[in-house]
Amino acid sequence: MNFPLFKVHMPVEEALAGVREVLESGFVNEGVQVTEFQKALTDFLGTRNLVLTNACTSALTIAYKLAGVEPGTEVVTTAMTCVATNTPIVNLGANIVWADIDPLSGSIIPSDIERKITDRTRAIAYVNWAGTPCDLEAIYEVGQRHGIPVIQDAAHAFGAKWKGKSVCHFADFTCYSFQAIKHLSSGDGGAIVCRDDEHYVLARKLKWFGYDREAAKDEKGEWKGQRWSADILPEEVGYKFNMNNVSAAIGLAQMPHIEGLLGAHRANGAVYNEAFAATALIEPIKVPADAISSYWVYTCLFSGTESQRDALIERLNAEGIAAGLVHLSNDIYTAFQPFEADLPGTREFGRRQISLPCGWWMSEADCRLVADRVLSIAAGL
Repeated sequence: MNFPLFKVHMPVEEALAGVREVLESGFVNEGVQVTEFQKALTDFLGTRNLVLTNACTSALTIAYKLAGVEPGTEVVTTAMTCVATNTPIVNLGANIVWADIDPLSGSIIPSDIERKITDRTRAIAYVNWAGTPCDLEAIYEVGQRHGIPVIQDAAHAFGAKWKGKSVCHFADFTCYSFQAIKHLSSGDGGAIVCRDDEHYVLARKLKWFGYDREAAKDEKGEWKGQRWSADILPEEVGYKFNMNNVSAAIGLAQMPHIEGLLGAHRANGAVYNEAFAATALIEPIKVPADAISSYWVYTCLFSGTESQRDALIERLNAEGIAAGLVHLSNDIYTAFQPFEADLPGTREFGRRQISLPCGWWMSEADCRLVADRVLSIAAGL
C-alpha cells in the first residue's frame, strides 16, 4: 500500500541499544527497564497507580476482576470495539449487556448505559473509538450514581485528553495498549491505571500470580528476604501478565518521540476535517468540545448505502490507499450471540464507517490526496 492504515514506529538504533543492554545483563524478565518505563508513562500521563502488563487485554482482565466480574454477574459495554474489550468478560464467566452508541461518533451513550444497569451489573466498559474520547464525565457519573466501577478501554487513545487532562483521570480503571501498531509501541504490552490505591496494590498482585513483587523489594530494588516469602491469598490468585524488560526497553526508546507522533496524528486529522467540512458525502465523526482526540486512525461516515461504502473502500484499496473497517460490531460473532440486543445506533455506525490512514507516516499532502480520492470516488458511486 502507498498509504497504509497502520505503520509501526520504531527508533531502531535507540531500541537496539536498550534491548542489547537488557540481553547483556542476563535479566530479561521484569526489572529495571520495566520500572523506568512505568515511571516515564506515569509522568507523561500525569497520573499515578500505573501497572505495566504484557497486553492491554491482560490489563482489561485485571480491571474486570478487580471490579468484581465473575460468573452470574453482568457488564454493560459497547459492541463497537475490538473483541479484546469484551472477551475477558466471557472468560471470567460473566454476561454481556450491550449499550448502544451514538451513530455519529461511535461513542457509547451514557443514558443507554444507565437503562441497562441491573442489580447484577458489576462494571461499565467502553472504548474511545479511534482515539476520540466519549463523554467521560457523564459515563463516570452514571457509575458513581449506581456504585459501579467504570472501565475505560483507551487502547486507541494514548495521549487523548478531556478538559486538558489525560483520559485516565476520568475512570476507575483505564487500560492502555502498547501493541505494535499503537501510537506508542513496545512490541506488545499494556498498562492499567487505577484510581483507587487499594486497587493499585491488588493489580500489582494480579499481574504476577497474586504476589506483590514490588512490596517484596526495598527502596533500592533489592529483594527483602526470600523472593516468594509473602503469602498469596485465595481471593488474590492472579495471572502471569507482567511486562518484561525487552518490551520495556523498546517502550523507553519510543518515549522521546511520542509528542511528535501524537502531534502528527492530530495535524493529519485536522487536514481531513477541513477537507470534508463542506461536503455531505463524507462526515467526520463527532469530537466533543471538551475532547482532544489522538486520531489513532481517522474515522469518517459515508452518506451512501453500505454496498456503496464497501465499493468505495475496494476502489481506494486498489489505488494503494488502505481504507477499511478497523473493528466490526462484536455481536456478529457467534461467541457473543447469547447477548443479542437491539442496537440501532451501532448498526448505523457500522454500515457507514470508514477509517483512513492519518498517522505519523502521512504528510499533509498525502492526506489531502487521500481526501480528494475519497470524495472523487464517492461522488461517482
